[in-house]
Amino acid sequence: MTDPIDETGYYREAFSALKGPGSGLRILAWCAILIWSAGLIFCLVQLFRTDDIVQLIRYGVFALLFMQAQIAMKLWFNMQLDRRAVTAEVRQIGLLMARKDP
Repeated sequence: MTDPIDETGYYREAFSALKGPGSGLRILAWCAILIWSAGLIFCLVQLFRTDDIVQLIRYGVFALLFMQAQIAMKLWFNMQLDRRAVTAEVRQIGLLMARKDP
């Protein structure tokens, strides 16, 4: 029995999703996640370095926007992983049913 907390299976699935059909969109999604992460870090650093109230609000709002965009893209990627897993399971069940048919 596999440990439900073990994350090696997740990482194996995530990296295998970057190959095969539709991988270009998933690679582009991870590029966007990394860019939004860099924007979030930049905004947070600038948020604590500035003294101007308008700049504080601006960096805070952009930090929230970058964080929301990053979370949305990660959710989309995980939904793609789930879709791939369900498709593989349905395919496997179909093969099992085809073997049991007399």
